Amino acid sequence: MGIATDLIIVVIAGLLGGIIAKKLNQPLILGYILAGIAIGPFTGGITVSEVDEIEQLAEIGVALLLFSLGLEFSLKSLLPIRAVAIAGSSIQITLTMLLGVSLGNVFGWGLIPSLWFAVAISSSSTAVILKTLSSRGQMGTLSSQVMLGMSIVQDILIIPLMVIMMSLGNSGLSPAGVALPLIKVVLFVSLMFFVGARFLPQLMKHVAQWESRELFLLTVTAVGLGIGYLTYAIGLSFAFGAFLAGLTLSESDYGRSALSDLIPIRDIFGLLFFVTIGMLFDPSFLLSHTGTIMTILAAVLTGKGIILAATGRAFGYRNIIPLAMFFGMIPISEISFIVLQQGLDMGSIGHTLYSLALNVVILSMLLGPLMTGFTGPVHGFLKRFFKPDEIRTVNLPETGLSDHVIIAGGGAYGRCVAFALKSLGHSHIIVEPHHATFIDEQREGLPLIFGDPGQDTILQAASVDKAKFLIVTVKGRMEILDIIRAAKKRSPNIRIIARAEGKEDQHILESHGVSLIIDPEQEAGLEMARQVLIQLGTAASVIQRKLEALRRVTYNSLYDSYPEFEALADLRGASGMIHLEWLYLKDANPLAGIRLHEAGIRSRWGLSVVAVSRSGRLISDIDGDFTFQAGDYIAVVGTEEQNRRFITDLGGK
Repeated sequence: MGIATDLIIVVIAGLLGGIIAKKLNQPLILGYILAGIAIGPFTGGITVSEVDEIEQLAEIGVALLLFSLGLEFSLKSLLPIRAVAIAGSSIQITLTMLLGVSLGNVFGWGLIPSLWFAVAISSSSTAVILKTLSSRGQMGTLSSQVMLGMSIVQDILIIPLMVIMMSLGNSGLSPAGVALPLIKVVLFVSLMFFVGARFLPQLMKHVAQWESRELFLLTVTAVGLGIGYLTYAIGLSFAFGAFLAGLTLSESDYGRSALSDLIPIRDIFGLLFFVTIGMLFDPSFLLSHTGTIMTILAAVLTGKGIILAATGRAFGYRNIIPLAMFFGMIPISEISFIVLQQGLDMGSIGHTLYSLALNVVILSMLLGPLMTGFTGPVHGFLKRFFKPDEIRTVNLPETGLSDHVIIAGGGAYGRCVAFALKSLGHSHIIVEPHHATFIDEQREGLPLIFGDPGQDTILQAASVDKAKFLIVTVKGRMEILDIIRAAKKRSPNIRIIARAEGKEDQHILESHGVSLIIDPEQEAGLEMARQVLIQLGTAASVIQRKLEALRRVTYNSLYDSYPEFEALADLRGASGMIHLEWLYLKDANPLAGIRLHEAGIRSRWGLSVVAVSRSGRLISDIDGDFTFQAGDYIAVVGTEEQNRRFITDLGGK
């Protein structure tokens, strides 16, 4: 079956590796890379025969990964971090290249091979960082924005550097050789944002009008891969063009829809990419050059990590962000494979240096997801010896925090809770880990602390020891448990409300002392059931009784602990059956000129008149002698069916 057999082997191996990684609470990409090592040509056993063809398919995988990243990563989100993303990345690449050349000098590689190596190690893997952050539920945090913003700019800068190195190898360094790749990048980017930004959204709009999801998906994929191939044809990176296509579409109305449709295809081809990386790894070469490879790896990762962390610090980023950059940007970019292969093909680097560099790149990708997990513990350890940086807070009450509710995680759930508490005058604060959401909530006047709610210093700033409740709105079992442990450490008896996805998570949260566990899917299902039962004409009392019986199964402990909750549930259900409707009285309306007690609104339709709006003035003291006039707006309260009959009978008159 040829390549079909190879694809089957890759997918099954990737599945097994992913399952093992999941069982060990590690990112899936770690399992994919290890699976690639197992089925690679250097390890024996079941082996892929057509490695070169799989590698070509893997290029599509990295292109789709970066295309989807472009769809998620809008230019607006890049603006707040543009200084560190553009200037910071330029400084970091320059310093990292000096590190690479210095290593080449130590090992006696010569200037040109050292420059190729320096270019290869200068950027971090956007694909690995993206996958790692997504698997850990850290997308949207300020540290994730900084890391992804810098890695994207790094990839953009590496492309002209690679072309300069190719020109240097062909004809020596010249002004034309330096200027040409830069001009290509500038012209292509300009073309995409001035032409593509107008044409691509119109294309997506036209296809979407046909209401064919299959055709829409094909169009999305063709746009990403087609523009990627266009950049490849003019001598730039295939993945770079796909990313720019995604970035262009992200600003349109169809960016989010395109992303949701693309994700399954992206994940399959992404698996091919990461498995292929593992297949390039030669364990025998590592064993025979262990000392050299480990020395280079340690020097590159440590030196580059220090440069990244120092760059973040120099541009004003504090707290955990420099440390997140140190550990989180360890993986060397997938573009390095292209750089190293190009250097080998041109004869600028030898096979030994190529293999050394390849091992360093692959090991950095293997270590990246693992090392990211050290960010939190190392940050906690260092805080014992250093004074913590100032925590960013806004709209906190002048009297301080006491007997308040902490909403850990913010987001859509957190906002709803905050607005409800605010409307009733209850003291509360949101601990928001996502920078973009933090900015939005700040504009809305909500009391906020920016930071990770699982960090002890953040919870200390939120006065968790004085709080009445902790409401955990974040997703992800591990993240929720981190918050619970940190809160219980400072306030062992605090009552906690958390959300859970599935029965397994509910049991785990119960074992960690969570007072109440909310199942979002069940709540949404019950509300849908309530709405459809209303439309079917079911009596309000029957709906209320049935739904509360279903809800009691989940929240039985709450009913037992808080008797007033049952009364609250009854009131909530009953109020949901009541609807307010307005009727405008035209001149010919039979109610015009009629007193309320003569109109028979209650006896005929079962409604209560609660107010009348007349000439812009609201009249709420309505008695039986009140006379309706043409031009009045009458407010009535009743069930949805009663309101419908009332409007049908009188609305057109």
